[in-house]
Amino acid sequence: MNKTGSHQWIHRLIAPLAVWAVGRALSTPKAQGALKELDSRAYIQKRNVVRSVKRAGRNAASKPAWLVAGAAAIAVGIGLMAKATRGK
Repeated sequence: MNKTGSHQWIHRLIAPLAVWAVGRALSTPKAQGALKELDSRAYIQKRNVVRSVKRAGRNAASKPAWLVAGAAAIAVGIGLMAKATRGK
């Protein structure tokens, strides 16, 4: 298929034009405000997850018997699943 010069020129122009348009749209004050709000919500969620993981670690460290019992239960469950998958 033989493309004309204008067809090739338009195809080469579309990508930079799209990047420019998106950049212009994101630089508006309304978009900047929305992006700041999105960033702040993401930061809060990240902070909450970090706190939750730290809390879980402290809980596990303060109750080692429960931690061992939970690990043993998981090991027994894996063993039972392995036994169930074997043929007779």
